[in-house]
Amino acid sequence: MRIYLIGMPGSGKSTVGRLLAKALNYQYIDLDGVIEKDALMFIPSIFETLGEEKFRKLETEALKSIEGENIVVSCGGGVVTVKENKIFMTGLKIYLDTDIEVIRNRLSNDYERPLLKEKSLEQILDERFLKYQDFADIIVSNNVDVDETVKVILNYLAREIH
Repeated sequence: MRIYLIGMPGSGKSTVGRLLAKALNYQYIDLDGVIEKDALMFIPSIFETLGEEKFRKLETEALKSIEGENIVVSCGGGVVTVKENKIFMTGLKIYLDTDIEVIRNRLSNDYERPLLKEKSLEQILDERFLKYQDFADIIVSNNVDVDETVKVILNYLAREIH
């Protein structure tokens, strides 16, 4: 099975993804990492030199290039802005729903995301909220403890598999 984690920047997709993959003994893939490796550039540089539209094309190509099963993929926050990406996400899509204040705290210790130079978190959430809902097979809150979030997902998977 493939599991895709979607959600806002700072919602915990990478952290939850690594822990979930370890718990399931699955391969972990960070989609932004795949894009950076393929483009030989870091995400902020791609946005600065090539623009968001080109980045989204690279993101779609990276999604298409994923092979195999038993994979947990942490997607970039904007993967839902390209409707066709949903077609390439064959597997369970989990929306990590996280409060804006929690995200703000997490991002205060992180590198600056390219889109946050142009828009507020609230604007980005307003633009994407319904898209996250549309893409998601399940919605899991990730406001408190990532270990608890992983347990919720594992419990869901155990019910679905049996």
